[in-house]
Amino acid sequence: MQQKIVVSVIGAGGKMGTRVTNNLAKHPESIELHFCETSEAGIASIRARGFDTVPAEAAVPKSDIVVLAVPDVIIKKVSVGIVSMMTPGATLIILDPAAAVAKELALRDDCSFVVTHPCHPSYFTDQETYEARHDYFGGVAGKQDIVMAKIQGDDKNFDAARKVSELMFAPVGKSFVMGIRDIAFLEPTLVEILGASTLYAMAETVNEAERRGIPREAAVSFLTGHINILSAVFLGKMGNVQVSDACKVAVGLGNRLVLRDDWKRIWEDDVLDRSIATMLHPDDPKI
Repeated sequence: MQQKIVVSVIGAGGKMGTRVTNNLAKHPESIELHFCETSEAGIASIRARGFDTVPAEAAVPKSDIVVLAVPDVIIKKVSVGIVSMMTPGATLIILDPAAAVAKELALRDDCSFVVTHPCHPSYFTDQETYEARHDYFGGVAGKQDIVMAKIQGDDKNFDAARKVSELMFAPVGKSFVMGIRDIAFLEPTLVEILGASTLYAMAETVNEAERRGIPREAAVSFLTGHINILSAVFLGKMGNVQVSDACKVAVGLGNRLVLRDDWKRIWEDDVLDRSIATMLHPDDPKI
């Protein structure tokens, strides 16, 4: 009989804690799950889902894996206490690389530490059901990939963390393993500093189109349809197909009128470090 992996989720009643515990709870044959939560709202949410909470002081020392599902800005404070309670040989999983890159995550030489993060379902993925196609976040029905990095520790422990991570964000297609700074360049650099800001600008532009009398439904349809085809072209999903010469000229104009000429500086190491420091401590910006 396979021995169960004992997993405790810190912040089990929060947004991410709820998502990962909902999935882990589907595997009682292989996962012994403990819900750790301190907020009254979080505890009420856990009980409403039919589960009980366990104090971290009782759960963490007997856990093989501890998942820290708390906001990045409090990881520095929370991790100190949690890591001190871990049994030698145990593994801590954090769900975002920022605190680790900023060296705000408490570490121990006798434990393993892992970062895991969902890619979220891609619109290029051929989802099989209506529910899956409308699971935009992932972790419910939509298949998604995840990225992982070992901060430090044992390879065997990392393999166990990978198994648990794939259950947390199931259904998972691929789990990509890389360095923690690689994940940090994916988020925030790739998908937040550039991706989210440009997509937010697109949404603002739809508002402007509507203000000028263009039907909002038409603007949204036109924008999202073009995002789909342009993504396919630029990311090499359509072979050698290229955009029109006029579109290439327009992209050049956009680089001058919308983006800064030196926007690729976001991929420099010092910009990444200062960006993460600012995101973790917005009251003391470094960039």
